[in-house]
Amino acid sequence: MGPHSYDPGVSENDVMWTTEIPESSIDFDLRDEEASLHVKNVLVFDAFTVPNSLDTHHPLGKVHAIIKSLRMEWRGTTVRRSHSDCADAFRGKYFEDHATIEVVATTPPSPATTCPSRAARNGFRFVSDSANTSVSHFAQIGQEHNGIFF
Repeated sequence: MGPHSYDPGVSENDVMWTTEIPESSIDFDLRDEEASLHVKNVLVFDAFTVPNSLDTHHPLGKVHAIIKSLRMEWRGTTVRRSHSDCADAFRGKYFEDHATIEVVATTPPSPATTCPSRAARNGFRFVSDSANTSVSHFAQIGQEHNGIFF
């Protein structure tokens, strides 16, 4: 998203860019080899740049932001793959698909700051092109079983 990196941040145990979403936001149909993710109003941070997002000290700072809407669709399987590793108790079935995405994200305006580079980035709104303009170079969905579920 250009000069902005919208993500939930890095947790204290170094888990990156994950956040809880309602189960109803996800639809996955293994028989049809399709999946979708639709979320609204997800609280995240605008860390401004990916390197700043990855640095737990955030030298450029970060501000609260909102992913107003995110819609991703995976469908149109081109390749089917499966993998099994008994030694590591892992197996999976995967589908390379085409994916589309449409997103609106905002960094609300914040109070004035003494750092001009940060102030100029607040109040930013990103609106992607429509999903039908997406170009998909690689997209994959699948189902895994590991550990006691192997």
